[in-house]
Amino acid sequence: MLTPPAGAVVRNADQPLTLVVRNAVVTQNATATYTFEVATDAAFANKAFTKSGVPQGSNGQTSLAIDRIGAGADYFWHARAEGGGTVGPFSAARRLTIGPEVIVQAPVPIGPLTGAQTPPRPVLRVRNAVRQGPAGAITYRFEIATTSAFTTIVATGTNVEGVNETGFTPASNLAISATFFWRAFAIDASNGVTSAPSAAQSFTTIQPSAASQIALQLGIELWPGTQPPGNTGHATMGNDPTRGVGWQIQTLHYLPTNVFFQSPDIEMLRFFDLFDRGFDPDGAIAWMNSNGYPTAAQWYPPPEKAVLGLKYVYIAARDKIVTNAIWDVVLRVE
Repeated sequence: MLTPPAGAVVRNADQPLTLVVRNAVVTQNATATYTFEVATDAAFANKAFTKSGVPQGSNGQTSLAIDRIGAGADYFWHARAEGGGTVGPFSAARRLTIGPEVIVQAPVPIGPLTGAQTPPRPVLRVRNAVRQGPAGAITYRFEIATTSAFTTIVATGTNVEGVNETGFTPASNLAISATFFWRAFAIDASNGVTSAPSAAQSFTTIQPSAASQIALQLGIELWPGTQPPGNTGHATMGNDPTRGVGWQIQTLHYLPTNVFFQSPDIEMLRFFDLFDRGFDPDGAIAWMNSNGYPTAAQWYPPPEKAVLGLKYVYIAARDKIVTNAIWDVVLRVE
């Protein structure tokens, strides 16, 4: 007997097993056939698999791929040769163990979902895969392709599992104004299990908006969940120092409570992005609160003000013109 060796532990994912024995010595110049048996007990009273008449193999050994047998159990196997009218004895039984069954379900896409517009380096996100059985550490392989058949993959990467969800960002920019498809697999390497792919999603890359470019500099995803509708081009970031503190990344000081804070923060960038997509301020507040981006922002409309009040700053519509506005960041003093 050759393989599997005595005491072997075989991952369930590596089934079906192949049993291999050395060819028997048969007299009378006859060609032997072989019988293989697998049982759950050493006495072979409860057989899980048996097959007779297996032709002798070449190269001094004979092999047989057996049917799948139950996971998470111990088995015994042996074989014997028959030839020249003689039935040989069974070989000594060898014990083997089939590891437990581990099932890893396909991860569920979070975003971008089909039809989304993204910057050229989108963040792909999936909910962590549901698993059954004693799964090992899970990693996720992401694939981005130019077709839904995934015949041409332009970016791929494998990341360790995160908390509740796992993400991936391609290492370099994808082509602008192109449609791509993405999917992810959950992999338990220790058990040899890979899930089915997540449902394929498509997205179209667009030139990064002003807000998304700053978010990228900050290492923050602008819209990690639901993506807002509309195209950008309806607002301008004001950087006139006589009008406000500007949109460049900086640390500001809020005097009333002596707090130093980073500007712009993600909430400021999200509001500007919605204005850039054609939202009016009240509509932007409502959309954020309805789509998983809670905000306590308050809009103070013209003719008195035309400013959006946040914790430490106002985002002010220059000259109180709200449509296609220039938006200035003004440090609050109250």
